[in-house]
Amino acid sequence: MPKKKSSSKSNKSSTSKKKDDYANQLFDWLSEGYVVKPLTEVIKSKDTKKMDEMFSDYSDKISRLKDVKAKLQDLEFDQNHSMYDEVNKKLNDPMQVAYLENFARLFEEGPKLNELKAELASLNTTGFEEMVKQIKTMFKDNDDVDDIERAIKKLKKKIKEKFFESAFEEEAIPLEEEKEDKFIAETIFLLHKDGTLLSVKSKKPPAQLDKKLMSRMVMAIKEQMNRAFKEGEHVHTLNYEGHTIILEDSVHVYAAIVVVGEAKPVMYRIILKALQIMEKKLIKEFDDWTGDRSKLENLDRYTSAIFQALDRLH
Repeated sequence: MPKKKSSSKSNKSSTSKKKDDYANQLFDWLSEGYVVKPLTEVIKSKDTKKMDEMFSDYSDKISRLKDVKAKLQDLEFDQNHSMYDEVNKKLNDPMQVAYLENFARLFEEGPKLNELKAELASLNTTGFEEMVKQIKTMFKDNDDVDDIERAIKKLKKKIKEKFFESAFEEEAIPLEEEKEDKFIAETIFLLHKDGTLLSVKSKKPPAQLDKKLMSRMVMAIKEQMNRAFKEGEHVHTLNYEGHTIILEDSVHVYAAIVVVGEAKPVMYRIILKALQIMEKKLIKEFDDWTGDRSKLENLDRYTSAIFQALDRLH
């Protein structure tokens, strides 16, 4: 019996000490200016488990609150902002930390979100109304800015695919008499008129490519086109080591496509259309051309468009 009384006294002593510790912690937070009202009742109780949970949770919230304050300071959030007074009132209330974290995120992403909204508004989204609706909902629901950006990139890709399809619609539908003989476009070489090889795209797997042959082809193509440019000729076809290569040039660039089968007039219209679109999109880069092909982005998009359009002639 005496041992039980001793144990009871020990438990009471432990609870009392824990209350004192929490009371001291509460005083420290109060002196630092934090709102501690949710803790004033629990500290009066004898429920040590509840005290442990609430003080642990409060400590975590205060730590997060300090991080939010530091972030807003780094972002130069001040009284010039229309939300300053409202936010400032909550900065010492740990129970508002989730709201403040979300506000800080939106404040940081605000300029980017505005850019994305402007980008979305600038797009021709006819035929993609459902995707646009989903993206606008993402804006409304304050979804992560990276997710919104990815959704817009996906939309832009769909728009571009539709654009290329419609751009080549007329050229890619051959006359009845042109449908009989099939042909295959195997490899596309894209070159600047100064001779710089800009891009090579082939339907063959890399392991099946004869790189020595392709290198000789490029040299033959350059030689043929340089001679044609100097003489003011317009060369459409080059036969090299048993391969048929069709050629088409625009203002700054030209394309050489290795094909199997007979070349058709419609093919040249398709190629020229792609080159014209590319030069229009990259006009600044071509006007300021220094020979650095790395500054010409997404060239594969145009070679892929040529392949896709020519494949429709099968």
